[in-house]
Amino acid sequence: MTHEGIEIQARHVVFCTGYELPKIVPPANNQIMSSWAIATRAQPQVLWSQKALIWEASEPYLYLRTSVDGRVICGGEDQEVATTDQRNALTDRKAKRIQNKLSRMFPGLDTHAEFSWTGSFGSSPNGMPTIGEIPGLPRCFAVMGFGGNGITFSMLATKLLAAAIQRKKCPDAKLFAFP
Repeated sequence: MTHEGIEIQARHVVFCTGYELPKIVPPANNQIMSSWAIATRAQPQVLWSQKALIWEASEPYLYLRTSVDGRVICGGEDQEVATTDQRNALTDRKAKRIQNKLSRMFPGLDTHAEFSWTGSFGSSPNGMPTIGEIPGLPRCFAVMGFGGNGITFSMLATKLLAAAIQRKKCPDAKLFAFP
């Protein structure tokens, strides 16, 4: 029953609400992280060969890609930040760090950030999603796609939850189940 007196009945419930899940869903040791990114001015004449996505696997990581109009989109600098205000207050400093890293990798680019932004995402201890029936709540399921691979995880969740709802065995289900 809702606060407005509306009663909802269902055979199954699936919570798939991003990283803001209802309190009945156990957190599974996930955390909310913040990430920052910049976009340079358009400069298609100096972009790298084939404009491939570049992922620098350092800690913190750095990724680079190009836009259709020839900008460089570069981001990373992930950090656990408690509030939106704290996250936003770090944007200028994080943008400068990203610009400096980009400049070292590609000295011929104008790395000045024409645009900069930040956002939050969920992260799991092993980078994998949690998908399955919520412990102690029969026929209630959750999809916690923490790890940043939403397209892949959503396809996986669709298959796992369809099998679970139909009570079919799925050998991979235990890999993503709640701890």
